[in-house]
Amino acid sequence: MKLEKEITVKVNCDYKTLDAKLTSKGFVIKEEYEVNDDYLIDSKLNLKKMSNLEILSKCILIRDIVEIEKELLYKYKKYDANGNILKQGKVKCPVLDTKKALEFMNMIGYKSLFKIYDKCIVYCSNKTELIVQLVNNKYIFIEMEDEPQYISKKYEDIKDMISELEEYDLPYEKGNYFVKKAEIILDEDVNK
Repeated sequence: MKLEKEITVKVNCDYKTLDAKLTSKGFVIKEEYEVNDDYLIDSKLNLKKMSNLEILSKCILIRDIVEIEKELLYKYKKYDANGNILKQGKVKCPVLDTKKALEFMNMIGYKSLFKIYDKCIVYCSNKTELIVQLVNNKYIFIEMEDEPQYISKKYEDIKDMISELEEYDLPYEKGNYFVKKAEIILDEDVNK
């Protein structure tokens, strides 16, 4: 499993406003793609006795990066006492057909818990790459990864990513740089 670093913040304006703000700061769109995640969990687990983070740690995803790749995915995350991510990584297993993958997972006792539909828009300036994520037609997030795709830079420390993001004065909820999209959707769809 390859460990990685990233930060995620929740945007507190609409996409049109965010796009205008990014454009005014010298960002251009480099790529757009869609990611459909089906979160699956062992049907034998008693979810009522588990915290959200415990539930998410047991999930297997069927991920469809539309017209790019399909995979089974396990995300590993280790948190501190405040819920900040200390370590994270993923293990991927390519699949050819997400419906067959779901059928397979159902046959071994896993059930669908919730789904995330994510339109990703990669923005770049001359020094920064941001991934704007439009999630379930309801939420907007900005993510930064330690190894950007379109700029030649590698972040060694989370603090460097946070500092660079703060330079742009974008409209996001300050203070939480480890927003957990899946936890928000879990609360909304499952823990109503």
